Amino acid sequence: MAALPKEIQYNKPMASLPAETSSMNVNVRPSNGAEFSRSGGDIIQFDLPAHSFLVPSSLTLRGEITIDPTAASPTTFEGFMAGVPGASWIQRVETIVGGSLLESVNDYGRLYNMLAQTNVDYATKAGLQTEFAYGGNADKAGVGASAVPTFNNLNGRLLQKGGTGGDAAVATSFTFAIPLGCLLSSCSELIPLSHMGGVRIQLTTDQVANYVRNVATGKALPVVKFTNLEMNFDLVDFGGAMDGVVRSMADANGDLVLKSQGWNISNVALPIQVANSQNEFVYNIRLSSIKSLILQGTGTAKDECVNGLFDAVQVAGDTGSTQFFIANRAYPQTPLRESNTASVMSALRQSFGEAHDIYHSNIAISNKCFATIPSLGNTDASTHDEPASHYVGMNTEKLSTNSVMMSGESSQLTPINVRLNPSLPTDNTATLTLYACYDALIAINVASRQLQVRV
Repeated sequence: MAALPKEIQYNKPMASLPAETSSMNVNVRPSNGAEFSRSGGDIIQFDLPAHSFLVPSSLTLRGEITIDPTAASPTTFEGFMAGVPGASWIQRVETIVGGSLLESVNDYGRLYNMLAQTNVDYATKAGLQTEFAYGGNADKAGVGASAVPTFNNLNGRLLQKGGTGGDAAVATSFTFAIPLGCLLSSCSELIPLSHMGGVRIQLTTDQVANYVRNVATGKALPVVKFTNLEMNFDLVDFGGAMDGVVRSMADANGDLVLKSQGWNISNVALPIQVANSQNEFVYNIRLSSIKSLILQGTGTAKDECVNGLFDAVQVAGDTGSTQFFIANRAYPQTPLRESNTASVMSALRQSFGEAHDIYHSNIAISNKCFATIPSLGNTDASTHDEPASHYVGMNTEKLSTNSVMMSGESSQLTPINVRLNPSLPTDNTATLTLYACYDALIAINVASRQLQVRV
């Protein structure tokens, strides 16, 4: 018997939510202060209510940032805020449930910038300009002593226009509102806060030198203040009868299981390289389902990295290669050669599941930022007036799927290796950052309210 398409099933009833269902938008202020202004290491705590269901994707961090260079000496200031200004100041995000650490993500600002560069297209970035706090065009190009990079207004934020010798220092304030990325916000299901022993989201501020650059004479750093911070999110309440229904959904162990994904960020030192030498770097990351790997190289010399820690420079050289190994399995089968720029970009696109859907790709990296950036060791960055975004990525899923299957490659028994074959010598050390996207299952025990993360 032939089935009717849904488009002509006129009499199919539409299910309704329980009549007592309600929703609300909630703002939570930090529980441990109203203003945070240290140079780094400040802890900001948000305690979520212990009732209703949290809509994961609604978690949004809002606030105001003030950059005050008037305390600097000298007071000339030609600077900019690197990365995504609304997030680049965050060094760590931690999720604490029932007093136990559920997740800790270091280098959060750099992760956020990488995701913005590789997952947000130009039109969307333009639409998010106000919320991400992008903005400002500089008057000058280059990275000299009295010059400011010519950032377009979708990369970083200009804090003070450049002028001869630097303009007089003035304080600048701006607001932001960014989606918060963490295990909770990435869940596929609503989060039953009433079945959890209290949820705290904790932020740690980064050192100012890591996200603010001053290229004026003296290079004194400003004072940065964070005020009017709040965590905004949506809650849904289905009424008292729903509690028993939720409990009935627990598995044989009494657990409610939520599907999510997270990021592990690890750094290793890249020493001075010899041309045409094979180098292997080990990342002791133990995960059961790795979905993708993204590699970022960051130089230590300021002239190499206009955008500081947020730049992704080419570490293998113009004709070098990169290859990943998980469980002694090579990704890809043959090394990614930098001479084939299109293949490197295609692999990066594939690492986010977009290789076969290029018309809906969200990568917004120009050829200039990806292919014509200075390599590591090139100290002449006078033409490097936009953030370098030469990320090297690889999809490591056995089957790309949005189901509850853990389909990634496992590194539980062996570490992850990255093999570089640099084609050019380098005269500076660097840092190799590896971002590993992984599947996670969050098990909530309805009786004990204890959580367990399976990664």
